[in-house]
Amino acid sequence: MRVIFTSVLLLLTTAVSAGHHEEASCHKLYQLTDLSYAVEPGKIIQATEFIPEHCKVRAVINRAIQVEVTMPTKNWNGRLMFSTVGGGAGSIGDITSLLSRGFAMASTDTGHEGQGLEFAAQPEPLIDYAYRGVHLATQLAKASIEKYYQRAIEYSYLSGCSNGGRAAMLEATLFPSDYDGIIAGAPLFQFLEFIPWAIAGSRKQAQGPLTMASLELLDKNSRQACDAIDGVEDGVINDPRLCPIEKLALENLKCRSKAKNDCLTEEQIETATYMYEGLIDADGTVLSPGVMPGAESAGDWAMWMLPTDQLGGDGSLSLIDGMTPYLDILMRKVPGFSASKFDPVEDFYMLEEISFLDVANASLKDFKENGGKLLMYQGWNDFPLRAGRALEFFDQANELNGGPDQTEDFFRLFMVPGMVHCGAGPGAWLTDYVTPIVDWRERDVAPEKLIATQNSWKFGDPEETMPAKTGGFSRPICPFPKLAKYDGKGDENQADSFSCKAP
Repeated sequence: MRVIFTSVLLLLTTAVSAGHHEEASCHKLYQLTDLSYAVEPGKIIQATEFIPEHCKVRAVINRAIQVEVTMPTKNWNGRLMFSTVGGGAGSIGDITSLLSRGFAMASTDTGHEGQGLEFAAQPEPLIDYAYRGVHLATQLAKASIEKYYQRAIEYSYLSGCSNGGRAAMLEATLFPSDYDGIIAGAPLFQFLEFIPWAIAGSRKQAQGPLTMASLELLDKNSRQACDAIDGVEDGVINDPRLCPIEKLALENLKCRSKAKNDCLTEEQIETATYMYEGLIDADGTVLSPGVMPGAESAGDWAMWMLPTDQLGGDGSLSLIDGMTPYLDILMRKVPGFSASKFDPVEDFYMLEEISFLDVANASLKDFKENGGKLLMYQGWNDFPLRAGRALEFFDQANELNGGPDQTEDFFRLFMVPGMVHCGAGPGAWLTDYVTPIVDWRERDVAPEKLIATQNSWKFGDPEETMPAKTGGFSRPICPFPKLAKYDGKGDENQADSFSCKAP
């Protein structure tokens, strides 16, 4: 009995000692504080049903850049996953989703709080938002993780979409040794490109406003015209490039009498045409590409084009209407500038004023030489960050890196049919990007396809409900320019009935 009691006491003492060690190691992270970093004592966060026990530390860089780092107390896999934030940033991104898989995680608000635009009026916060905030936060996150575990990080990864994708791309181009692998979704390649396109669209919408009924009509028209091109009628246009505006035959939707819900006025057709074609100058040069057909009502057209209360006020303005005052803030240094008088075509190149926010370098030479791997994904039906710009960057990268055979060794683009901005839409879009980037960087197993599932989650639904929503059909997502093609047999709802093939 004495032997048993002694053994039990020894086990309890060991467990308590381990707990105290974890707590003490976490607490001591405040010792990283220096002239640039103000680091709080770390805290052990107890496990929940979905999130394991972990050490969490908060810090501020240069009195402005908020950073949070989380580290599982057990079974750390030697990896960091840094999450960059979309939109105007201003908040901490995902720092918990991969803890159960053994990752340490980190994120930053990039130096300001909230989605307001006040920060953009000051040069230093704007540079922090542009690229410096993520880089400095990355350095602090790495230092925190290595101090806590008392060993080096084996592999560092970064993931972000939209503005987070832009931040990810700038990490690859400006700070190529920060990360071993990067997941960049729908990158905002040219920060201000969307704004002149949106302002012109806002003015078109004022003259010929598309309604929800109009969008439903356009959606139905697009599918009738182009859904079956790939051999499968599944509500998704697999390759919208095969569905040009001529094929849509918008004139056939024109009202022959007074406006009704099942037709469009001449002014509404002009608005829809602009949205599809994009911003084009007098020489026929596409300054800003249009939206691909196929998700007009099932995607994010309505969220951007129809009145919303997201901008405050009386709910009479749409998100594209809000781009006009936004431009005034960003172009404040230009004498006499007025967004209300801005000509989206003639004044387009004025926006080079803040080109430091843009992803200017498509060579990725230093990132490649550092052994980095870049997995980029883009929805074909993205409204704010339209697919045409991602395709352009892909072509430039191929040209600058000696052709597709050389480029695909470190950079692959996955175009997602039926997906809108970063997620949602009528296509199969819900997939795991983390495992492929890890396998590619650490085992040299390049992703030949991703298996995605259609999901009923829509914009406006709580993000935590995304995986739980009812799943639909599945499809392989292929490295561009390959596309998923039906094999001609098997269940059309199952990914294994499709193969990745060149167009």
